[in-house]
Amino acid sequence: WIVWILSDDDRDKARDVLTAFQQNPGASEFQVAEQLVQQQQAEERAQEKARLKLQVRIQDRWSGVWWKCYPATMILIGISVLVVVLCTDWKNASGGRSLIPPTCNNEQSELRNALFIEPPPNRWQMMFPDREDSLPHSLLTIVKTGQVWRFVTPIFLHFSFLHILFNMMWLRNLGRSIEFVRGTTHFVVLVLILAVTSNIGQYSWTLSMYPKYAPGSFGGMSGVDFGLIGYVWMRGRTQPWQGLGIPGDQIVWAVLWMLLCIGGAFGNIANAAHVVGF
Repeated sequence: WIVWILSDDDRDKARDVLTAFQQNPGASEFQVAEQLVQQQQAEERAQEKARLKLQVRIQDRWSGVWWKCYPATMILIGISVLVVVLCTDWKNASGGRSLIPPTCNNEQSELRNALFIEPPPNRWQMMFPDREDSLPHSLLTIVKTGQVWRFVTPIFLHFSFLHILFNMMWLRNLGRSIEFVRGTTHFVVLVLILAVTSNIGQYSWTLSMYPKYAPGSFGGMSGVDFGLIGYVWMRGRTQPWQGLGIPGDQIVWAVLWMLLCIGGAFGNIANAAHVVGF
């Protein structure tokens, strides 16, 4: 071992301490000193770990590469597009009277049926073969069956090209800003909260208004999108120094669109999800 002394004035004292240690290394004073050093080292490691968490590579953040700047936003868009590709009956997607092709219209798709907040009626009958009465509409039933992912996954279902196009445009514009400024973890938690609350809100409203109607047959990212609109709006009003905000005219258009949907201008829309998310 080599013992380093910080100051020449401490050479004699250090020599005495070394001699005492060599004679009785198990003395209590040395054990206490060892514990103290271990504690100091643990505190230094914790401080260094905390410092590393606060470090941000500006070069990475400003590189513009999506997996370094806003990975969660792009992954959400990718999952939504993939679900449309896999859950659409492309043979029948171009038919019908509507000029807008439908998507996620394959009723036989296992993936599609697994993403609704509640399985379609025929799936309930498979899960509960002994029941001959009405569907067991209940959020608690969904929890008891262990299918808790259903509270989130309806956000990936979209039922026309315009549906997914508009929702992904809003998600891309708002999600990138929020994730870049607030961080990926904060953004993911925000999306999960908005997804769960808007989906439960839509399910509960439909169940209370139309008890005989399948309340789980809805989907889309719009509840999350309206939540992100409200989030960015309030951040800009209350904490503008964070760098988030949205022009007032866009808020007016967003609210107008929501009111037009509520008024039935665009057909059957999950309006409760919009309102609850917002």
